[in-house]
Amino acid sequence: MPHAADDAATEPLPTATALAEFARSLRDTRKSMPQTLDEILRTSIALIPTAGSGAITTLSKGERTVVASSDATAERLCTSQYELGEGPIATEIRHLPVVVATDLHNEHRWPTFAALSVAAGMRSLVAFQLFNNADDIGALVLYSTEVNAFDADTVAVGEALAAHAALALLSTQENDQFRSGLASRDIIGQAKGMIMERYNINAAQAFDILAKLSQQQNQPLHRLSRELVETDHPTT
Repeated sequence: MPHAADDAATEPLPTATALAEFARSLRDTRKSMPQTLDEILRTSIALIPTAGSGAITTLSKGERTVVASSDATAERLCTSQYELGEGPIATEIRHLPVVVATDLHNEHRWPTFAALSVAAGMRSLVAFQLFNNADDIGALVLYSTEVNAFDADTVAVGEALAAHAALALLSTQENDQFRSGLASRDIIGQAKGMIMERYNINAAQAFDILAKLSQQQNQPLHRLSRELVETDHPTT
């Protein structure tokens, strides 16, 4: 007869179950990038109880953006790292998968940023690299009002979250690009159909006209096509 302890050992840990559910939820391709980012941040804070707040920030082609945040303080602390040139996002997350500050009151790597964080009520933080692709970097940063809030177990959970999040962000980005491509192709098709009907020409001839107009006006083909369609069929 199995013991209760044996039964407990075979049951998945709550964190493992939650991580599995998190991974499944991120497979929903209907979610937009902002929805995916918000879910990543919300789940991270829920699964790491010592994290009271957090943010997701990106650096893309020199543009630094806080793309999701739990509150104004977390967002401000992230943007201040870029302004000061201090902190895990500004100096370390490009090269390291995880950066931990156990006590910001005694943090010497980023003295100005650490003092600003303590003044805002934060005593420790952990930053996880979400992706690092050439000039594109993404990071999840979690803050706590407690000293030593992020131990080895916490970091392990965070790394698992970051791995799932990175895959989800890549998938969402590809889906967004795919949907954008379909929309562009659809609007070009509409414009081409209008030209075919108006001038009684075939599809190849209509596309040639669109391409020439695009070159003459120095506009992307999909934008020119949208303008033609909206001029002929205004939405308002």
